[in-house]
Amino acid sequence: MPKKRLSRSSLLWFIRSRSYVSIPDIRRRFNLPSDNEVTPILGPQGRVYVGLPPDAARILGELVRDGRVGLELEPEIHARAATGVYVIPHPHDRATPTAEGEEEETDGEPAAAS
Repeated sequence: MPKKRLSRSSLLWFIRSRSYVSIPDIRRRFNLPSDNEVTPILGPQGRVYVGLPPDAARILGELVRDGRVGLELEPEIHARAATGVYVIPHPHDRATPTAEGEEEETDGEPAAAS
C-alpha cells in the first residue's frame, strides 16, 4: 500500500471525514511506524501524550491549538493520554444564509439543499 502523505490538510481532511478517529487509525492511514512511540503535545488541557511519532504529533498539536480538532482522553490513566480525535465545528465551516434566504457556499463546500 503506498504511503499517504501526512500534512496538516490531509490529517484534518481525514479527521473531518469521520465523526471520530482513533490514534491507531491515524497510524494506519498514514503508514506511521507502529512502535510504542509516545510524544507530548501542548493543548488547552495542558500536556497530552499521543501515540504518534514527533512529526505527526506536531501536526496534530497545531490542529488542537487552533481549535480545529479535540482530543478524547483516556480517563483510566493518570497522565493525559489521547485515544482519539474529533472535529470541533466552526461557524465559518457551515453555509450561511444570504439576504435572499438562500445559502451560499463557505469553506469550499457546496451549500446545503433546501
